[in-house]
Amino acid sequence: MKDPNVDVIYVCPFKLTAEVEKYYMKILELVEIEAPRKRFHIIVPENYVKFPDHLSLTQALLYSPAAMMQISQLVNDRQAYIVPGKASDYDVKLSITLGVPILCGEPDETSAYSTKSGAKRIF
Repeated sequence: MKDPNVDVIYVCPFKLTAEVEKYYMKILELVEIEAPRKRFHIIVPENYVKFPDHLSLTQALLYSPAAMMQISQLVNDRQAYIVPGKASDYDVKLSITLGVPILCGEPDETSAYSTKSGAKRIF
């Protein structure tokens, strides 16, 4: 993120408190990130609280048109990619919807290796 051409879009399931946002900005300032307020964007899906708890953040994002529009505008004609924590089919759908590549393996394959026993099989 030290590269001035790199921005980060952080999708969060709830509105962060002012103190937490200040904390993130302070950390970015301490590591000498130029203009962190312009380059670190926090997006909260507006419909997240309306859905059941079992819905993932990605699913809620897909059903939140204002948040999707915000992301589309931030990504507009720029090189971008999605970095999911644990990839699912919904992350792939989000990637297709936004027209942005996703950095992960096939969700079926990666889920097998994201467990302790799966990691043991790799090693």
